[in-house]
Parts: sequence; structure tokens; C-alpha cells
Amino acid sequence: MKNNITALLPEIMEIRRTLHRFPELSFREIKTTELIRRKLKSWGLEFVPFKHLDTGGYCDVGAGPAIALRSDIDALPIKENPQHEIISRIPGQMHACGHDFHTAVGLGLLKYFAENKEDLPGRLRVIFQPGEEAAPGGAESVVKENIWESVKSIITVHVAPGVQSGKFILHMGPVQASSTSVRINISGPGGHTSKPFKTIDLINVCGFYITQLQSHLAKKTDARDTVAFAFGAVNGGSTHNIIPQRVELRGTIRTLDNQVLADSQNLIRKFSASFANIYGAQINVQFPTTCPATINDRQLAEKFLAFMQMNDKEENLLLPPKPSMGADDFSFYLEKVPGLYLGIGAGGRGVLHSGDLLLDENLLEPAIENMAGFISFIFEG
Repeated sequence: MKNNITALLPEIMEIRRTLHRFPELSFREIKTTELIRRKLKSWGLEFVPFKHLDTGGYCDVGAGPAIALRSDIDALPIKENPQHEIISRIPGQMHACGHDFHTAVGLGLLKYFAENKEDLPGRLRVIFQPGEEAAPGGAESVVKENIWESVKSIITVHVAPGVQSGKFILHMGPVQASSTSVRINISGPGGHTSKPFKTIDLINVCGFYITQLQSHLAKKTDARDTVAFAFGAVNGGSTHNIIPQRVELRGTIRTLDNQVLADSQNLIRKFSASFANIYGAQINVQFPTTCPATINDRQLAEKFLAFMQMNDKEENLLLPPKPSMGADDFSFYLEKVPGLYLGIGAGGRGVLHSGDLLLDENLLEPAIENMAGFISFIFEG
């Protein structure tokens, strides 16, 4: 296997570099989709576009029951550090989350199995997903596509900068938190700042509301459950001598358990209704977007652990004690089929979603080699 993967690496690496030079934002990945289609056709494989999305699609290799692999394809509106040798040629756009690597890994696996069909006892379906960085993200649309009947499970691998290149990161349960946007509008009659007693002093009321809501949520949540709730924007008023009629609060709530998320949303609604009655204000609570928590299927996680142990690769496996409080819309696929979200060390420097991010291209070989081996292992086991 290793020699065959080494042989295809130059082409896969050049694809990765091309993707990095020409990044495209969420749901605008037209040239990226065309590059994927063109490459697959040159390898004798068929690219199938999604019916309900303008970009992205999927490709099958093999036959029978399928294991899916998610490869996200979109970039971010970030300006890249001009000192990088391989740099984005699109001003203000960059693959700052490693999706160029994810796409290259997906293509590498398809090419490998197309050339080594004896190593694939079933079928691999690689889903090239657009819009992972958007909210709502592309996965919410992909799960509505009629492509799931034969899919038994889904896996993905995400780059991890700062971790030794080629090391795999495995969580036996929660991997990524849920992320729910919160929008709260607090309104009152407004008035002159010289007579706050004649109206509802909305800015003052909002101050109480923010502190008391966060305290209430903390006290009413089981201390063993993780809830991260914070506001990122407070907008209200236009000048010094007018009490505004409306203040808008915007933030996020994140949990590691989807039931805890539902409970937290109910707590916010109930508290807001009670608070509004006490202070005479009107409070409208909305949760415009929700990305559930990503929680690995236990059986798939144990299979990956067994695969690494069987191949004497335990030294290349990291089992971190805590999940990330970031989010990934891979979680929507887990509502369809069991799934496994893996990390792979990408070395380099910088952090995700930063213009300074620079990853080690050498991660491509262990990523493709181990994912190909693991896919075969799932079918055989």
C-alpha cells in the first residue's frame, strides 16, 4: 500500500497547492468543484453534483454498502500572510482552515482505490461538501440529498496545526461542541434621558438582564455539564440623551450534549419571559442557527483504536482528555448515520482561521495511507 500511495502523492500535492492558490468562499466553490470533476474524470471516475446545491458533489469507487468520507471544500474571507511560499492569489480569501488538505485527501483516497480495487471490499463515497464555514452550513443541505440509502457510516479527518505532523487525534465521545446563535431583542417605549422614571431605562435594564441571565443559566445547569454562553454584540441607542426603544443582543451558546443544548434554550426562554414581566420590557428570544454537537460513534472510535493498535501505530495516536468548544457541521451527518471525526497533526505554524496558518504538506501521506487502511479495516471487520 505505502509504495502505491507514495506514487500518487506528487499529483495529489499539486492539487492541494492549486486549491490553496485559488480558494473560494462558502457556496461559491465553482472552480473548485470543476477542478474536482475534471480530476476524477481523468482517473475514470464519475463526479455527481448535488441536486439542491450549486457547488460540491460526490464520487463513488467500489461497489456494495458504502462508507462515506466528508471532505469540505470552502475557504475563508481572510488575507494570507504574503511571506508564504504557496499563497492565495485571490485577494482577501484563504484556505485558513485546511480544507485544501481535506479535499486533497478525499481525492487521494478515490485515486488510490480506483487503482487498487482489491483493497476495497465495499464502496467508498467521498462527499465534497461546500459551505462548511457558513451558518447555516452545507451539511444541512447535503443530508437532504437522496444519497444516504446505502451509506452505513461516515468519517472525516481535520487538520490540527501545532500537533506533530501525521499524528492522529481520536476522541471516544464528544469531539466538537454545538454552536447555536442567540439573538435577543429587548424593547420599551423609549424617552428622554432627563426622565428615566417616565419610561423604561432600557440600557440599564439590559445590563441587569445580561448578568442575571448568565448567572441563572449557570445555577440551573448541572455542574457536570458544559455550557459556554457569551454575548459578542450589544447594539442599542444612537446618542447620549435619548433612551432607546430597542437593544439587540447577539451571542452564542455551546454545549457538548444536544439535550443540554435544548434544556439551555428552554431556560433562556423562561427566564426572559419572567424578566420581562418584572421590568415591563418586551423580550424576544431567537436562535437563528444551530449546529449540533459532534459526538463520535463509540464503535467506530474503538475500531480506529484497534486499527492503530493492530498496525503498531499506537505511538501515532493521541487521545486528548477534553473536546474542542469549536463546532463543525459534520454533526448533521451524525443524525443520519454513525460517524467518526478524526484529527490529524499538521505541524506548521499559526492557528486555524488565521492568515498566518502554514501547514506541513507531509501530512498528506500518512493521512491517505491510514485512512485507506482504516476504510478497508472497517469493511473487513
